[in-house]
Amino acid sequence: MNDLINLCPNRLGSERTKREYDLRVLNCVSEGEYESRMVVWDNLAFATNSVESIANFIDTAFNKLQSDVKQAGKELSVNYSEFVAMANEEINYIKINVADSKAQLFWYAAVVIMIGAIVALYI
Repeated sequence: MNDLINLCPNRLGSERTKREYDLRVLNCVSEGEYESRMVVWDNLAFATNSVESIANFIDTAFNKLQSDVKQAGKELSVNYSEFVAMANEEINYIKINVADSKAQLFWYAAVVIMIGAIVALYI
């Protein structure tokens, strides 16, 4: 969990924007699912190093979502078990696509090598 908290805020923000587009436009998720997934990103951006475990982080995010919904007067109902499932999926997405720079560097290197091989074949 500490690896996720210490991510660069600029990178986290740009990846959040991409994820918003994925959820809204490409996947066309419901409003409840969208809000549930985005609250994970929001809480991650403002989390401190005092978060001990993912379960505590998810509980805090769920409570924040419930209070935000109540303050906004929205008719958004998300039960806890659905929220936990979506939050875990979103945390895994962040771990794989944002925090794991080694895997990203591997794929970038693989793409560069493939492009180089294709160019070499045509020369």
